[in-house]
Amino acid sequence: MHAPHFRPQEVFPRVPGISTAPNSPLFIKMPLDHFSHGLDKRTFQNRYWINQTYYEAGGPVFIFDSGEQNAEPLLPYYLQEYHGLSAVMRLAKRYKGLAILWEHRFYGDSLPFPVNENTTADQWQFLTTEQALEDVVFFADNLIVHGLNSALLRPSATPWIWIGGSYPGVRGALLRQRNPSTIYAAWVSSAPVEAQVDMASYYKAAERSLPRNCSNDWVAVTKLVDDTLLHAENQTAVTEMKFALLKADLSGPGGNTTGADGLTLEAAANTSNLDAASILMDPLDFYQYYGPVSLPPFCDNLETKNTTAHASEEGIAASSGVQAAFDAFLVALAEVDYSAISENADEDDPVQDMSWMWQYCSEYGFYQRGDPRNPRSIETKFLSLSLFQTQCNETFPFPGVLPPSPKVGNINKYGGWHMNPANVFWTNGEFDPWRTMGLASIEENSPQRQSTVVVPSCHKIPQSHDSQTFFGLTHPGMVHVSDLRVLLIPDANHSNFKTVGFYSPVSQEPFYSGLGLFQLALDEWLEDDCLGRRHL
Repeated sequence: MHAPHFRPQEVFPRVPGISTAPNSPLFIKMPLDHFSHGLDKRTFQNRYWINQTYYEAGGPVFIFDSGEQNAEPLLPYYLQEYHGLSAVMRLAKRYKGLAILWEHRFYGDSLPFPVNENTTADQWQFLTTEQALEDVVFFADNLIVHGLNSALLRPSATPWIWIGGSYPGVRGALLRQRNPSTIYAAWVSSAPVEAQVDMASYYKAAERSLPRNCSNDWVAVTKLVDDTLLHAENQTAVTEMKFALLKADLSGPGGNTTGADGLTLEAAANTSNLDAASILMDPLDFYQYYGPVSLPPFCDNLETKNTTAHASEEGIAASSGVQAAFDAFLVALAEVDYSAISENADEDDPVQDMSWMWQYCSEYGFYQRGDPRNPRSIETKFLSLSLFQTQCNETFPFPGVLPPSPKVGNINKYGGWHMNPANVFWTNGEFDPWRTMGLASIEENSPQRQSTVVVPSCHKIPQSHDSQTFFGLTHPGMVHVSDLRVLLIPDANHSNFKTVGFYSPVSQEPFYSGLGLFQLALDEWLEDDCLGRRHL
């Protein structure tokens, strides 16, 4: 099954145990069903971690949400500040607060049921946005920390402040709208709060950032491949094109084709049109985290025919024909070694892959396909809404439980990209594909809202004539969740990318600018007058 990169997360290399202080996980007995009115007595163990290094009695609680992944790999980076600083720990230090890393139900070790191909419809029905949000409310009302006065940790006694990026950012915004008495304030980074089934906009940020010649050739090559695979009367031509694409995908820099030694025409003929055409999209795989800097190595190889020619302003297809552009495209695919990044990443986690697929199939959508209305689209037309829905239906053959189309209204009922809860700080990266579904979206069908860096008064939204201005900032040139931690000492996941010509997604400026502005907000929002003397 082919699917694009839905899960908006950074890959974290495992940290050797000797590099960080021990921090054992804790568990809370969580109701399986918060909405059964006490009829369903089943529970499961929900995992979390705490760091009370800076906590003083009466201080706020800072909760960092791991979202749709196993939370454990995030522990050293966010709660122990391995090789850098994290927003949650800097805030805990400044405000003498308790820091928490929270794991989402159906991920990591927070499993009500085993997650695999045998998970039943009756079990999947408990993985919903509402159940997961209510988990946080239950946790806040029942948290007990050994050696601390639990009464001082309740949301009625001290502010709970949410920090989260991407899907966790969505959760923070929804909680501020849904449960303002539980979550007092939130920093939400790169939060796609507008759930849409059709997310053709995902690739528009990449399309906007391409040089003209590279864009022209990418469009021309994509059209050539799609038309050949769809309409060629000669099956030999189809097989040969698939073979050429697969060979480029399996080959490496310097003309090294050993990776494709076992490739046969028979294997090429048996490759689906989708899998073959999707190879053209390989250079986009890392755009989410590296943004525009991830594309020049590929575009430079393409337009100079691997440094053997001068690049032209209009591209190869315009000067030499689309076949020449296709040939150069294949060479560029092989020469830019994107596999170097994958080697630094952990293997896929089948639990989180399946759980997140259930979430987007049932509620979020975000089906990332090319825009059929856009003649300049660089995405293959084989990526379609019906394809994604078919994949969902085949993976979860539960017609009575899985809706025929994702119920995005479950999310958008809280306002979508029109929401504006008070005490929320919104940040985005200029070239983040997920920005298109957030408050800072610049897409044609979005509200075209404006942000302000003027800190609003507590419990107030920014002043504007239409109440659509929101408190936040967009980091120039940055990408997805660029600001919740900062790398100060290079590690294996951020220092070995010379083969592809680009480096770390963790830049320093967004972290410090975002943290500084949020601290200015909290300096005001945490004053006694704002809190109503909530402290016991």
